Order: sequence, then structure tokens, then C-alpha cells
Amino acid sequence: MLGFAIFTILYFAFCTLFFEIVQKPFFGLYNNAVNKEPLTFKSVMQVYRHGLVSDFIIAAYLTALPLILSAVHTMLPCFNVGVILTVYNVIVALAIALICVSDTLLYKFWNYKLDASVFVYLRSLKGAFASVSTGYIIAAFTVVFLCGVIFFAGAEWLCHICMIPLLSGGWLAWWQCLLVFLLMAVMAGGLFAIIRGLKIRPNNPSVVYYSKNPFFNHWALNPAYNLIYSLGTKDEFKDKFRFFSDDECERITAPLFPTSGTPQKKLLKTDRPNILLIVWESLGAEFVPSLGGRENVAVNVDRIAADGGVLFTRCTAGSFRTDRGLVCLLSGYLGQPTTSVIRYTRKLPNLPALPRRLKEEGYVTTAVHGGDLTIMHKADYYLASGHDTLVSQKDLPSSAPTCKWGIQDGYMFDFIYDDIMEKTRKGERWFTTFQTLSSHEPFTVPYKRLDNEVDNSFAYTDHCFGEFIDKLRKSPAWDNTLVICVADHGYNVSHHPVSRQEYAHIPILLTGGAVAEGCRIDTLMSQTDLAATLLGQMNLPHDEFIFSRDILADTYKDTFSFHTYTNGFMFTDERGWTIVDNVSDEAIEGPDAERERKGRAILQTLYKDLAENR
Repeated sequence: MLGFAIFTILYFAFCTLFFEIVQKPFFGLYNNAVNKEPLTFKSVMQVYRHGLVSDFIIAAYLTALPLILSAVHTMLPCFNVGVILTVYNVIVALAIALICVSDTLLYKFWNYKLDASVFVYLRSLKGAFASVSTGYIIAAFTVVFLCGVIFFAGAEWLCHICMIPLLSGGWLAWWQCLLVFLLMAVMAGGLFAIIRGLKIRPNNPSVVYYSKNPFFNHWALNPAYNLIYSLGTKDEFKDKFRFFSDDECERITAPLFPTSGTPQKKLLKTDRPNILLIVWESLGAEFVPSLGGRENVAVNVDRIAADGGVLFTRCTAGSFRTDRGLVCLLSGYLGQPTTSVIRYTRKLPNLPALPRRLKEEGYVTTAVHGGDLTIMHKADYYLASGHDTLVSQKDLPSSAPTCKWGIQDGYMFDFIYDDIMEKTRKGERWFTTFQTLSSHEPFTVPYKRLDNEVDNSFAYTDHCFGEFIDKLRKSPAWDNTLVICVADHGYNVSHHPVSRQEYAHIPILLTGGAVAEGCRIDTLMSQTDLAATLLGQMNLPHDEFIFSRDILADTYKDTFSFHTYTNGFMFTDERGWTIVDNVSDEAIEGPDAERERKGRAILQTLYKDLAENR
């Protein structure tokens, strides 16, 4: 009669052991290069000890149906549960294998755990697989298959070898059935208690967070639990990040984001230049020698900056992915640590937008990208932000040289040049956003100057950029053109975690005949400040850009930058920087009460604005 209870305990134990014996070693060994601390026996045991809670939670989820089925079979022996359990084991094995392997493989690229955002990227399988080789994909699916087989074989052995002697028996008396039902209810309550927890607030991923090293916390956290939890919170804005009363929050943030002011330095010769905004894929400062980066990579960026350009040397990226970076640049809107506003297409028209503002001044607006604009709602955002015309890979000749993400940057720079010449011939006033793509994994480019493939891909785009500027300088369009070159975000792939200041540091370069004189601007700023600073130089109001500041204005006195990563933020001021993990609600680097206070107030203001005004 009690055999179903023993079977349930065994199934729960098996699920837990799968994560301890298969998932955790696989994740830790494969991603150890991301870890910046030495591995010791003690540190590994701490990962296992703290992560056990989330493993128990998923084991409880997975055990719920076997508990019910085995109890029903005990009360009704004629009810054959074998086929149902086999189908269930197939589904669970496939799901768990996919989640565990995806989490492990993506972590090297993303530096955060698998969450609900993966489904957005998977809406385009072309975009999801563009960064990796066919061999990599085959190997990944092979590992998924092996993990699935391991889970399925163990579960089937339990269900069809162990369960038979445990559940064999005849019909029970009514009082025995009642006892079985009550025991099943008690065990179900126990599973629910494991899932929810016994504290006032339900469990969340922070239950496993224990270390200042994010890698150890991520290693400990069960990927299936993180994914399930994120599915339940992915659309929440209202009451998210509530740290202060509304009045206190406004008192903290109001001085941080002045929306008016008089520029104290004039960078441009004209108030209405034609503008090319180059959004350079992953151009972190580490590739720019003059910003302390690697020598001999973005040499043309430095050459052009020295030849009459304006180089902003202390800019921090707003966030860590392209979909967030585009909104930071074009809307002057802060990146969100738990989601990306670009996914919420209904909100996009309500965001402020630089192209839309310039259309009011008579500018013809165009967005150009050599890849697929359907990935990550880019087309939706470009259109909502005021671009009249979109140009992507599908609009260009199939003979153009390509990589996995689309058409190589060299061809696209030539296209941009021809487009500028055509607009100049027509006498149009124009604003063009050009998003590059060649300096993205797998870093395959038609160029060979450096041995390191990553450095070489950035050197390729730098070479194309240099040739483009040299050619444009000799054209009739040069005198009234402002070229702005800026990264969408910093560079990663296991080199700098997205929560590090080195990752967030990016350059902004202004060049073109519209630039009055060259200089370096060493003022601390955020990527989001570009919109207001540019509008200030054009003598245009920018009060709708509530998170963008004119850093050259007399009102920019509280100098700081703000960067978000997956459920965390970095606040930098003249005294230093503080990195806060929102899950544990603790500073993991540079703890400072004032910086933490300001950063949390900014988050609260951001999410309140998303919920109420967008």
C-alpha cells in the first residue's frame, strides 16, 4: 500500500541526482573560462550545497505527476499508468536536456542564465543559429540527445523496474484507499512546500545566491527553475523595483536628469548638419588604442579622432545587447535589466526618438542594416522611432559578400556612400542610422591583418570605416555632414562579464565637415546621453528625452553613468563604481550607499515610466 510513496521518493531523488551528477559538472567544466577565481574543492561544494534548493524545486515539479499516477494505480490496479509515464518521461527528458544544454552553451556568450528572453531570440531560428558553425550545432544536438537518453533511461528504469514490485497488489479496502489518498495529499503538500518555500515570500532564484562571484551563483542556480521563474515575471513593470515612496524617489532622481540647459561648448559649425549614425557592433573601448585598448585594432578610429574628430573618452554603454543599445542611442532611454522594451511593440511609439524629432525639422530618415531586421523587432523599432525607409539584406543584391549575419560591412559602407551621394544630389536634409554586423561571432570576414579572429574582425570594420571616411572627405557631401560612430554595447564572449566596467566602456566619435574643431571630451557620460547632447548642439529642445542629458550643458553637474545587465546595474561616478545584483539585492563590487541609493531610484523611476507612460 505504501509502495507509491517509496516510488515517489525515488523519482524525486533521481531527478535531483540528474542535476547533481550531469547538469552541474557539465555547466561548471564547460564554462570555467568565464570564472575569474580559482576553483577549489570548497568552492565547488558550496555551489552544490547552495544550488540544492533550486534542484529540489525542479525535482518537486517533475515528481508531481508520477506521485498522482502511482497513487491512483495503487487505489485502482486496473488503471495502467505505464504508457502514460513513458510518454511523460520522453517529454520531460527532452525538455530538461534542451534547457540544460542551452543554458550551458549560451552562458559563454551571454554570461547569464537561460531565461524567458530566449524565446524572443528563437522566433527567428536564422538569427539564433547565425553565430555558430554547422559542426557546433550538430555537436550541441548530440549532447542534447545524450542528456535526454540519460534522463529517460533512468526514469524508465524507475517506472518499469522499481515501480512494478512496489505497486503490485490487489484491490484495497475502502479505508486503505482513504489512507492512500491522505498520504498522497500530504506528499503533494510537501512538494508544494518545497516549490514555494516556508518563508513569508515565495522562493525565487535569490535563494541560491551566496557568492560575490556571479559565476558561482549562476552555476548553483538550476536552469529549469530560472527559466520557469522568468516566465512568470517577464511582463511585469508595475510595482517592479519599489525601493522608495514616489516622492522620495523623485527627490533623488530629479537632479540626476536635467532635461534642459545651455551648451557651454559648440562642437558643430552648423545647426542642421546631415547626420550619419554608425552603430558599430560590439565596439568596446578595449579595441581602441587611445582608450587603453588593444594596440593595432581600431587604428582608423584613433586616426580619424586625431584628424579633427571629437572623441568622447568616458562613455558607458546603456546595456549589454543590441536590442537595448539601439533604444539607448535613438530614444535616449535606459536599458532594462529584466527585459527589453523593444519586445513590447505597443510601447515603441510612445518612446522619445531622435529620428522622429529630426523629421519634424525636415530630415529624411533611413535605417540601414546588412542583416535581417525581423530579428528582435528591429524593424518595428526603427519604424516606430521615425525612420521613413528601411534597408536590409533582402533589399540588396544576392551577389553581395555575406557572413552568417548578413552582408559584410565593406559592401554596406559602399552602399551608404552611394546613398549619401544620391541624397546630396537631390539636396535632401537627411539622418541615417547604419548598423554594422561583421564584428560579431563567428567573426568571419574577407580580410586578414591580425591573427586573432576577434581582433581581425574589428580591424576589418575599422578598415572599412577608415576607407569610407577618406572617400567621404573628398566628396561634396563632406562639409555639411556629421558622422557619429558609437557602439551598440561592449564586447564579450567570455572576456569581460557583462557586469564589469571594462565591458561597458565604449567610444563615441564625431567626425565630418560639420565638426568645428577636434578635441577629446573626458566627461563621464552614458550612451543614453547622445540624443540630448546632439539635440543641444542643434539648438533643439530635448525635454521629452527624460533619461538623456546634454553633457555639454550648464545643467550637467551631477556627472555619472548608468549601465544595466541581466537583473543588475552599475552606477559610476567620479569617485568610483558600484555593481549591484538585483536578485540578491546586494552590491557585488564597490559597495557604496549613495551610489546604490541613486541606482535603485533610477530603476524604480524607469519601471514606473514603463508601466504608466509608455
